[in-house]
Amino acid sequence: MAQRSTRGQQFDDKFIAFVDILGFKALVAESEAGSGRPLPELIRLCALLGSSDQRKQFDEHGPTVCPEAPRLATNLDFRITQESDCVVVSCEVSPAGIANLLAHCHGVVLRLLNEGLMCRGYVTRGSIYHTDSHFIGSGFHEAVTREKKVSIFRTVADRSGTPFVEVDSRVSSYVDACGDQCVREMFSRMVHCDGELTALFPFKSLSHSFIIGDYMGHRFDAARERAANANVRALLHRVIAAVQAAVDAGNTDARRKAAHYVGALRQQLEDCDWTDRLLDRIEGQP
Repeated sequence: MAQRSTRGQQFDDKFIAFVDILGFKALVAESEAGSGRPLPELIRLCALLGSSDQRKQFDEHGPTVCPEAPRLATNLDFRITQESDCVVVSCEVSPAGIANLLAHCHGVVLRLLNEGLMCRGYVTRGSIYHTDSHFIGSGFHEAVTREKKVSIFRTVADRSGTPFVEVDSRVSSYVDACGDQCVREMFSRMVHCDGELTALFPFKSLSHSFIIGDYMGHRFDAARERAANANVRALLHRVIAAVQAAVDAGNTDARRKAAHYVGALRQQLEDCDWTDRLLDRIEGQP
């Protein structure tokens, strides 16, 4: 139960995410030495984590993901506080709230992946007092503590947390039981489960799909689909190159983390190859 003070300030039960850019300390050191990305570039990268402007957008337009899902407030009590290379995000406990919080974090990971950077984080539910200037509470501390221990997709070689944003089982259970089909569908698109643990998995977004036949007035065009698949393949190669270029070759732990991302991206490349083979068979049909 929320605890109120005489000034009306309170801890609230909310969904909470903490996301951190991995390897940022090394980027800062290189920038200060004049051998890496310039300071304005580091500032731009941090801005990709988000800002309090997101709450203003919800105030004006409501939630963008699953807008018809149940919610308590139009703005979802959505809060974002970005400090240096990390961000704290919180929202009300509602189906629309968790859908939009996860969508924001998923977008952060995808945008930074496009820059060759990796993230690690944790999404949980707990107690927090969160304003534009403060975030205090056991829920926040849990997210920060668990972020350092993310273990999903861990291999024998991993000695520290893996580079993913893990989703607490209580959050997954809430989504399963919420009863909103849109929220459950969006959740399935954004995450991947290893059979026990769940994490945001942006690599699903780097793929191409199509419908064979006519649909909603659009005729299937194999040449067009092949060109779109080629664009996805080129994007995947570019992102792999960016991830590999951003990793300190002398840092064994960083190379292990990068191997997780590169492996997932190469799996998407295999999917592109499969799509081309499927198109070959379709075009070869009489």
